[in-house]
Amino acid sequence: MAETNLADALIEYLSSRGVVNIFGVLAHTSFAIGDAIARRPHMKFINAQHEGGAGNMALGYARATKKPAVCLVSAGGGATNIVTPVAQAHKESVPLFVISSDIDTAAAAKSPCSSFHGMEHVRLFQPITKQSAKLERIEDLGSLLESLFRQATRGRQGPVFLIVPEDLQHAHLPEPLSFTRTAEPVAPAMDAAAARVAVDLLLQAKTPVVLAGTGVDWAGARDEVRELAEHLLLPVAVSYTAKGVFPENEPLALGCLGFGSRPYPRKFFQNADLILAIGATFSEGTTMRFGHEIIPANAKVVQIDIDPDELGSNYPTALSIQADAKVALRAIIDEVKKRQPKPAADGGRAEAIKEAKEAWKNEVGRKPANNGLTYESVMRALNDLLTGNEILTTSGMTGDTLRGIDAVNPIIHAGEFRAIGTALATAMGVKLGRPEARVICVTGDGSFMMEQQELATAAYHKIPIFVLILRNNAYGGMKRDQIKSYKGRIIGTELFIPDLPRLAELYGAKGVAVTKKEELKPVFQEALAADDFVVVDVKLD
Repeated sequence: MAETNLADALIEYLSSRGVVNIFGVLAHTSFAIGDAIARRPHMKFINAQHEGGAGNMALGYARATKKPAVCLVSAGGGATNIVTPVAQAHKESVPLFVISSDIDTAAAAKSPCSSFHGMEHVRLFQPITKQSAKLERIEDLGSLLESLFRQATRGRQGPVFLIVPEDLQHAHLPEPLSFTRTAEPVAPAMDAAAARVAVDLLLQAKTPVVLAGTGVDWAGARDEVRELAEHLLLPVAVSYTAKGVFPENEPLALGCLGFGSRPYPRKFFQNADLILAIGATFSEGTTMRFGHEIIPANAKVVQIDIDPDELGSNYPTALSIQADAKVALRAIIDEVKKRQPKPAADGGRAEAIKEAKEAWKNEVGRKPANNGLTYESVMRALNDLLTGNEILTTSGMTGDTLRGIDAVNPIIHAGEFRAIGTALATAMGVKLGRPEARVICVTGDGSFMMEQQELATAAYHKIPIFVLILRNNAYGGMKRDQIKSYKGRIIGTELFIPDLPRLAELYGAKGVAVTKKEELKPVFQEALAADDFVVVDVKLD
């Protein structure tokens, strides 16, 4: 076998693990790795305008495909630029494999302040990854890659970081790496006694509800949640980050809980005597700051999570189950059907959900402000035209999107990390992972301006997305709260926003401006009819 350099072995390893797209920005210190990608026609390097954009594309790709996504950056500023997406991936349990080049070994031995890009990369990423490591010896490549990939993809998933010195990338391996796929571990069986206790509690409860988190989506357990809910007529809400994980066209769907959500799901939870939480962390966003505004003090909690540290961490549980969500639900469903073969009699819960949803929509529709171009009118026009084939990403408009859209697919946003300037690049990653879907980026103008340069990435790589910008020439939510809290004084929240349709056309997209409410639906219909690269600028009243 011909000698293989380390850069080739690294990329061949990733290829053997099913990696096709690698997101990033190249530099001199990563040319060897880039060349290894270039010599593999089945792999594609998605070069972004900024490493933060590359990280957000990878986040979207991983969320859309349920597979790990790989980023390639360079030492120093390249690595620090991707910190925010990595931190979000850590908080949202998204498997990112971040590879950084490093200065050569001899330069790294000098003072960090004396060399180009010198810094403590490994220590920087340790708090926001499951594993952060530097390749010190070429002999360690195989074991280190296996360790990192395993950490990223098993248990509670998350990001990992590997930095590879430039000189080692060119070194030849003393012996070839083995690329034999190790069998994926079988999820441990659900404890039968725990399943029986969970069913005891469910059947004894008078007003049980379900809280589904993103753990349900990652486990591929959406069908199991539906099956259990339909058999026992359980209302299902989702966590702040899991909008659409339980489709909102289902009769038992409450939508998401927490900040920015619709108000009526809270009433069903406040009246609940048992909450079955599956892959959900009872986060600040979901619970509205951990009190009892959402989660009643006297409700029993049955919590299922792959991560034992989450069990009972924010609210005491009557039963904690460490398990894969799909495996646990299957065991509970089988036990329920053994005891109660026929679905529960209709106790009017689905009808109560329908009435609550309609009452809220009627109340919103009566607001006088809806006669103009407002957040509500824009979301309603978009919502009326969605067919179920769309996937939405959002940033800077998160609360309005969560509240205004009836989602049947998960809406992908920055979650509890609440970063803005992310939705555009995230949408591109989603589109690369799910090319058959119409991907819509819903963003505020302030958020869009933080990443507008990534329109160039979409044009260069021919990634057709629908970008919907709601413009108020400000960081709207912050300006509103600033006015309210500081006697009308404003600082740092008003923005200069250029001619966005013209800007979009310079980047190769079709740019459209909307200035009247009656223009919304025709423009949206045209943007949804074809899988084109379109930017729509809605100038809010």
